[in-house]
Amino acid sequence: MTLNMPSRRLLRSASALTSSSTSSTTANALLPALQSLSLASGPSCTSTRSLHTTPPRAWLFNSKKNSKPDPSASPLDKQLTGTADARQQLINRLQGRLQGPAMFQDEAAAAPAEAPGQENKAPGGRQKKDPRYYTPWGASLVKEHLGRGADPDPRSRVRWERKMVIRQVTRGTDAFSVEPRAEKIARTERALRSKSPFLATSVKKLVMLARQVQGKTLEDALVQMRYSKKKMAKEVRIQLELARDLAIAERGMGLGGKKKVEGEDGKEEKKEVVKIQTKDGKHLQIDDPTRMYVAEAWVGRGPWRGRRVYHHGRGRMSLQKSPSTSISVVLKEEKTRIREHQEREAKKFRQGPWVHLPDRPVTAQRPYYSW
Repeated sequence: MTLNMPSRRLLRSASALTSSSTSSTTANALLPALQSLSLASGPSCTSTRSLHTTPPRAWLFNSKKNSKPDPSASPLDKQLTGTADARQQLINRLQGRLQGPAMFQDEAAAAPAEAPGQENKAPGGRQKKDPRYYTPWGASLVKEHLGRGADPDPRSRVRWERKMVIRQVTRGTDAFSVEPRAEKIARTERALRSKSPFLATSVKKLVMLARQVQGKTLEDALVQMRYSKKKMAKEVRIQLELARDLAIAERGMGLGGKKKVEGEDGKEEKKEVVKIQTKDGKHLQIDDPTRMYVAEAWVGRGPWRGRRVYHHGRGRMSLQKSPSTSISVVLKEEKTRIREHQEREAKKFRQGPWVHLPDRPVTAQRPYYSW
């Protein structure tokens, strides 16, 4: 913003303000500033100068930090507006375990201090935080500070723990109680579910690989994906290897040992081989009950990776989308297939032999022929 005005007229008005009886102290204070606007000398000067009321630079660049604190400010204001060391000391004091006088302040003060020369100083002279109680980003690891996040509702947690203990004791001591089938399976058999990130392929293409590995042992599935010509076979093999490593490290699966053991006479004898028939009719021989196999495999549609215009003939066009799909697998041990085979055989035994014309009452009789 610029104000154009002759310097002589501006100085004349300023002198009139000072000569009048009603002039105030504000006009007297403005007179030196107004007189300094005249750059030419002599009463015959009629040049015009521009009075710039806008600062040459933004206020952000002209602002100067006041290093000297205001004597009338409060102690907290002095600490907040002081140096970086003062502010850091305030933050450390507010984040400390003791907020002012406390019942354990004497014990904290009597704690042995660090030996001289071993202070944990950071570059710049600031005090480093103890890594036992703080993360590298400054978050506190003290139990009192993490209490609300780790245990937000202590009373509910105690009630739930008490309920679980009572349930476990009741089921273990009651002679007439029966362990649920699902809990018994979860206690005696291991399983792992793994889901891959979204891959750059469609559901129609990835579902073929999922059907190819489903029901096979983990070794056979890896061999199939290794020699497959499909583009996503390599990604599926990587996900199977990752699921295998997680199953071994987290669940302890696939740790059956050697297939041959030494007998009493020092000769090697083979382990017991169990012959089963799977649900789809395949016959298997299992010599290691802890061997892993792919029990389930399915795919899931993900978000669109991108869109582009696809041009057709006669000036027509359509929108072509790039899909993404994930594959999920469930790894189990062979003891699960052995149990399922035994359950199917027991069910057949309970049903008895199949009869072509069973002995049952005749129903829906009619007094005339049905043809």
